[in-house]
Amino acid sequence: MSSPVRAEIGDLEGAIELASLVFNTEMGKIFPVLFSEENVKNITVVKEAGRPVAMIGLLPRGISLFGHRMKVGLVGSVCTHPDYRGKNYGAVTLAKAEELAIDLGLSLLIISGGRGMYQRFGAVKPPGLKKIVVKHGRATAMREAKRTDIGRILDLYRLKPVRYIRSFSDFEKIFSTGYAVARKTKTYINDRAYITVVEKETGNHVVEYGGSSKDVISLTRSFIEKEGLEECTIIADRLFRSEESLPCEFPGTAKVISKRHFFDQMESYFTEVMLSEDYDRFLESAERLSLAELNQEILCCSKFKGLPITLPDYGFDYV
Repeated sequence: MSSPVRAEIGDLEGAIELASLVFNTEMGKIFPVLFSEENVKNITVVKEAGRPVAMIGLLPRGISLFGHRMKVGLVGSVCTHPDYRGKNYGAVTLAKAEELAIDLGLSLLIISGGRGMYQRFGAVKPPGLKKIVVKHGRATAMREAKRTDIGRILDLYRLKPVRYIRSFSDFEKIFSTGYAVARKTKTYINDRAYITVVEKETGNHVVEYGGSSKDVISLTRSFIEKEGLEECTIIADRLFRSEESLPCEFPGTAKVISKRHFFDQMESYFTEVMLSEDYDRFLESAERLSLAELNQEILCCSKFKGLPITLPDYGFDYV
């Protein structure tokens, strides 16, 4: 059995071919930042005869949580060639990817999936998102967004209290693919908001937005009117304000991989939302907890203020 290793430039083409075969789509085209020469060192592979036969895609990113920054790793494109399944390559490659992520100073992994392998790895399902079903109502002017609108889109996106931190150049590459959450998409914009819409089997969904909740809903109504639809669903984080909403599962799993990194990066957040004596009690409690127990405390359910933490919805950051 071959051991997982950090991918090199020479492995990039093979990694793209492997992922494209398993997921039956052009993965290099859809995920140009994940599958790039700059990021290839963050991909973990198992090679047979010099070619990748199993891989874990890792894209280091930052999250802004009410202005406090946490270093995370987005995990996706997890796959094994059909001819090499049953050798436990997935689990050992995931463990190696975790080692790499800790070495990079990341505190949390966010995995685009909920397979049993991820649960055995220790990843948990965070609290869900909101689903807002928007019907006809007061609309507003809008137009389809172009590459020249990227700066404005990022300006609106930066207003979100919980978000991924994006570089202009990376976002330009992702936006130009015309894909989000691995689906063809269109983005609409006006002076106050933008929405990114994909069509699913269950209808049209807004999978990313920027601007106030009121303006996002108004823009969604404009989309409904333009397309002659009855409704459109907004998939929103828990901070989105709406009179009515339905629960929606978080589209993945997450795991705190390093207590030290997590508390170093999030100390300013906890000292802002907790009294100093409460924070001291939380630290004492966290010290006694196993990593599995700490994941439940931080990501799922806690008696401490400010917990569980709110994770951003994926949107264009899905890998």
